[in-house]
Amino acid sequence: MAKPCILTIDDEVEFIEMIKSYFEPRGYVVEASARGVNGIEIARDKKPDVILIDLKMPGVDGDEALALIKKVQPKARIIFITAYDDGGKTKARLLKMGAYAYFDKPIASLKELEETILKAHSQK
Repeated sequence: MAKPCILTIDDEVEFIEMIKSYFEPRGYVVEASARGVNGIEIARDKKPDVILIDLKMPGVDGDEALALIKKVQPKARIIFITAYDDGGKTKARLLKMGAYAYFDKPIASLKELEETILKAHSQK
């Protein structure tokens, strides 16, 4: 099976660079956007398999991005990666809204994220 195409939407450029530097050498195609609205356009045009989204971003935030991406790329698996912590309420809400998984920042293990991405892709 081909490796999934990943889109990461995060307003932290350092986070995007970390994702690219881990996944691209391993054979993944990684698209990226630092703005939610641009990420939605990329999701529509490039049809990534897995989308990594930050929750708190200026403009279109993660909640809104999730709803809009589900309309333009309904088959994509969406994984939230955020430093926002409210005792699990947001995690439960996002999973109920259709997110595939939820990771806390900072990422404890990129290998674990990769395993989750591959699992999400295999279940498409």
